[in-house]
Amino acid sequence: MSAILILTLFVSVFFIIKDRSKNDAFIKIHSCGEVVWTGSLKDIQGERVITIVPAQGGGHALVIEGADTSYEHYNVIRITPDGVSVTESDCKNRICIHQGVMTSGDLPIACLPNRLLITISPEEGNGADAYTY
Repeated sequence: MSAILILTLFVSVFFIIKDRSKNDAFIKIHSCGEVVWTGSLKDIQGERVITIVPAQGGGHALVIEGADTSYEHYNVIRITPDGVSVTESDCKNRICIHQGVMTSGDLPIACLPNRLLITISPEEGNGADAYTY
């Protein structure tokens, strides 16, 4: 009887911790080496779609609300409470799209031709974490 109670307790704690870390995930989108968009998954209601157009000729990257594929180079990014993904891109091999939905900071999403990098960290800020060491 006590073994079932302990097992139930461990399973409950696991799901609580898993859900909390997912909701506190902080997204950073980098384009051409600069941070162009930041946000928390817990603040996303429904779905948010943005288009990132890399900087051209020494300017700054464009961040456009919604999907806009009219530019020569672009990445369309979909952000939901469940994670972040690249849904459209003009790059040749589309590895960024095939990476799927990112829900944790284990692996970033990268589009090298468009110089795009999307990371998720447990919380806002640039502090050290377990992966740093």
